[in-house]
Amino acid sequence: MIDAGLIAARFVHYLALAIAFGAVLYGHYGRGEGLEGVRRRLDRLSMVGALGVMAGAAALLMLTVAGMGGGFASLGDAPLWRAVLLETDFGRVWIARLVLAGGLVGVTMGLSERPSPARRVALGLAGLLLLSVALTGHATSHDGPMGLLHRATDAVHLLAAGVWIGALPPLLFLLSAARRDVGASTHAARRLREFHGIGLIAVAALVASGLVNSALLVSDFPALIGSPYGRVLAVKLCLFLGMLALAASNRWRAAPRLDHAVDKGGDIRAPIHLLRRQIRMELVISLLVLGAVAVLGTLSPTMP
Repeated sequence: MIDAGLIAARFVHYLALAIAFGAVLYGHYGRGEGLEGVRRRLDRLSMVGALGVMAGAAALLMLTVAGMGGGFASLGDAPLWRAVLLETDFGRVWIARLVLAGGLVGVTMGLSERPSPARRVALGLAGLLLLSVALTGHATSHDGPMGLLHRATDAVHLLAAGVWIGALPPLLFLLSAARRDVGASTHAARRLREFHGIGLIAVAALVASGLVNSALLVSDFPALIGSPYGRVLAVKLCLFLGMLALAASNRWRAAPRLDHAVDKGGDIRAPIHLLRRQIRMELVISLLVLGAVAVLGTLSPTMP
């Protein structure tokens, strides 16, 4: 029961982090003539994401403490809470993360339509929350220099995932506006070109950090293949390859078609329809990836 709750809470927390981070990171997608609706949707999304981050973080902390205490009845044990929160690195990290999550909720509720310090603060808080996940998972299994390396590569992996997955809802909002407005279609084509460069860097960072993390976590790859952790990891890798194939199709097929239609004044409906369909598919696969990551958090890489 607790393990199932931990998986669900991790999924909500990771998804909300990606949503909130992406909504503020790509908030400029909503700036420009005819894009007021995109801006409003991104502002609402950032607030919803922030609330999800807070809810997921609180649920994760309670379920973890319940697991330490032997059941949900232990959640009423004040000495246990005091020991966990004040006497362990785990507790201190989670106190800091809850404070950051509360700050993110407050800031996202006050976002305005123009660029403002609040947007930069929201981006900083969301980024710190994303990076701090590296202080709560398997990366904490090492100490010393190897532990620092593991946390650093895990943080890079998390940030790159947030940059990629977090871009998908803003791109969908922008493409929805582009169906109805020529100016928005020009804006969408330009933003897609920009994102392809960013996405390439994110993919490279994901691959490199994933390889380092695997090398640090797994000492016996043949044994890993038959373990529960190895099977879930294999599913995650297959899903990642599916996302990569869709992203490549967008980069080399769909986006150039939109560029051509915008430049030549042609019909933009077909390329926009293709882009929206494939980005939706990327988003669905990304949810499955996050589900796999949530499951991996409950498994040991050394489990037989």
